[in-house]
Amino acid sequence: MAKNDDLANEQTVTKSFEWTLKTFERQGNLWLEWSTNAPFRAQKDKIEVYEKGWPQNPDSNAKAWTWADAKNSPWNSGLTYGEGWYCARIAQSAPDGPYVYVEQIITKA
Repeated sequence: MAKNDDLANEQTVTKSFEWTLKTFERQGNLWLEWSTNAPFRAQKDKIEVYEKGWPQNPDSNAKAWTWADAKNSPWNSGLTYGEGWYCARIAQSAPDGPYVYVEQIITKA
């Protein structure tokens, strides 16, 4: 059987989903808001705020964090708003792998 014959009945479908992360100041504090149009969550996703750059291991050295559950958004980090907060959504690589960065923002004054 020729190689092209193997593909005669091939079918493909593609779907794209969007995750968003937003930072803002409210009453002097750093707030974060997130959403997705996906019908599922990223695997064990979290919202994390770091003080001095992006850690090599995203699941370490956070000054504040919360699970990225839609019911928690928007979230008051409890940190004073200012320039230089490193904010991210992180999620586990499948299956149950290490955490990786999904979205990243550095706050500006």
